[in-house]
Amino acid sequence: MYLKKILILVLGLIFLPIQGFCQPLDIEPTSDKRPNILLLVADDLGYSDLGSFGGEINTPNIDQLANSGAKLTNFVAAPTCSPTRAMIMSGTYNHRAGLGAMAEWTAKNQKDKPGYEGYLNDSVVSLPMLLRDSGYSTFIAGKWHLGMKPDQGPDKRGFDKSFVMLPGAGDHFSDRGVHKGLPIVPYRENGKEVALPENFYSTEFYTDKAIEYIDSTIAKSNPFFGYVAYTAPHWPLQVPKKYSDKYLGKYDAGYESIRSQRLKNLVKQGILSPDVVPHSGSVCFDEWSELPEQKQRYQARLMEIYAGMVDALDENIGRIIQHLEDIDELDNTVIVFLSDNGADARPPLGIKLEAEYVAKEYDNKLNNLGKENSFVSYGGPWALVGSTPFRSHKGRPSEGGIRVPAIVRFPSLIKEKTILREFMSVMDLMPTFLDLAGTSHPGVEYKGRKIWPAEGKSLLPYLGGEEPVVHSKPLYGFSIHKRQGLQVGDWKIIQLSEVTKPSWELYNLASDPGETENLAHKLPERLQAMISEWEKFTDTGIIVSGPKARAPNECQKI
Repeated sequence: MYLKKILILVLGLIFLPIQGFCQPLDIEPTSDKRPNILLLVADDLGYSDLGSFGGEINTPNIDQLANSGAKLTNFVAAPTCSPTRAMIMSGTYNHRAGLGAMAEWTAKNQKDKPGYEGYLNDSVVSLPMLLRDSGYSTFIAGKWHLGMKPDQGPDKRGFDKSFVMLPGAGDHFSDRGVHKGLPIVPYRENGKEVALPENFYSTEFYTDKAIEYIDSTIAKSNPFFGYVAYTAPHWPLQVPKKYSDKYLGKYDAGYESIRSQRLKNLVKQGILSPDVVPHSGSVCFDEWSELPEQKQRYQARLMEIYAGMVDALDENIGRIIQHLEDIDELDNTVIVFLSDNGADARPPLGIKLEAEYVAKEYDNKLNNLGKENSFVSYGGPWALVGSTPFRSHKGRPSEGGIRVPAIVRFPSLIKEKTILREFMSVMDLMPTFLDLAGTSHPGVEYKGRKIWPAEGKSLLPYLGGEEPVVHSKPLYGFSIHKRQGLQVGDWKIIQLSEVTKPSWELYNLASDPGETENLAHKLPERLQAMISEWEKFTDTGIIVSGPKARAPNECQKI
C-alpha cells in the first residue's frame, strides 16, 4: 500500500500542468519524481531540547516538521558521534564500518584491527554510492568525521558535491582548532582544501552550501540525496549574540526547574507516559539554590548560549525548508532530522592537556562567553536536562547517551502529528532511503569486493501502515571505550566500567525507560540470558574491547 501511495504521487506530479509549478529561481522541475531525500543531523543535541520534544528553546521550523510528519520517540544512535555517522553511511554496525572506536580514542590493542581503522573502511559500501548508482545526485555539507586523509573523504565515498569539516570539532566562527595538536581545522570542498570566507558561522554557511547544492541537482533533473551535518550545538558554545540574547534570564531558575518543566511538557505532548519515572542522575550536583549568585549567572549564561545555538540551527533549517517550498520540491522530499547522540556533559575534550590549551588561548570570562575567542561547554547539569527523562549522557550506553530526538516528514506516506514509539536505529536509515529510491543493498559483494550486508531494516512498511512493527524483536548492541550494552526486545543490559570486575546492569525499557531500577539481582536468570546474548553478539568478532574504563561518574560538581 505504501508503495502504491508513492506511485500515485509520482504519476500525479509527472502529469501536473507545467504552469502549476512555482519557479522563482528559473529552475526546471525534476523529471525523475522519485522523492528527494534530505538528512539533517544535529551534533550533541539533547532528547528534550526541541519544542516538539518538550523543550523551551524556540524551534518553530523543526517543530513544524514534526507537526506535519512523525516524531520517532524510540530512535537510537551510537553513544558518540563518528560511530553514529559510520552507521548512517553503512547501514551496519560501526564496528564493521571502521569506527569501532572514536578515531581520536582508539586503544593500542584496537589499532590496525578490522573495523577499527578510524575511517569509513572498504568493508562496507556507502549509502551515497548506492544512491548515486541508482541515479541520485548526492551532496554533503557540514561535519564528516569519517576519515582525514584525501582518499577517505566524502568525494571518495559517493558524494558528487561536498563541503566538509574533516575532524569532529572546531570553532564555529573560524577554522581555529580546538586543541594544541590541531591548531587549524581542515576543510575540503569536493576533495580540495579550502579557506573559510569572512563572516563565517558554521550553521549559516553549511545551510548556504546545502541550498547551493540543492539548486545544482534540481537543475540536472535528478532527485537528490542531501546530508546536512551541522556542528551545532557541539561545543565550543559560540553563536551570534542576537541568538543568545533571546534567552537572557530564561535559565535563571536553574537546571532542576527546567528539567521538571520539560518532563511535564513531554507528558503533555504524549511522548512520555504520565507514570514515567525519570532518572535522578542530577542528585549529586550542587543544588541550584546552593550555588553562589556569580556561579548561577555563569551557569545560566552557558545555557543561554547553548539555546541560542539551537535557535540558530532551527532558523537555518527553516531556510532550507522554505527554499524547497519555493522551488516546489518540499512535498517531494523525504526529510529526516535527528541528533547524532545524547547531550554532552564533558568539559571541552575532557583531558588536562586540552583544558590547559583552552585556558591559555581563550577568554572565558562571563561577559565574553559565546564569542569567537571563548571556548566552553555547558557541563553535566545542563546535559542531564537535555537528556530528560533518561539516564546519563553522551559517551554512555544508557538511554541518555543513545536515545535521540528524530523526526520524519513525507506527506504522501505519513500523517500529520504522528507519534511513533517503535524501536528504530540509525542503521535503519540506509535501507529506508534505498527503498525510497527503488533500489536495495547489494548484500555481501559490491563491484567485486566483499562487504558487510546492511543490518538495518527499511522503515517504509511500518511508516506506510503495512507492518505493525519495524523489528519483531529488536537487537541492538553497542560498545564504546569499554562501556557496552545490548538491547533484546524490551530488555537491556549495560556495563559502565570494568574497574574491578565486569558488572552488568539489567533494565526493562518498556516499564522503566529512565533506567531507574537495576533488576540484575532480582532477575538473575533473565540477566544470564542477556549475557549469553551478548556473548553470541561478540563471538562474531565485532567487538575488540579497549582498556578498562574509569569508574562510572554519573555527575560532577560544578
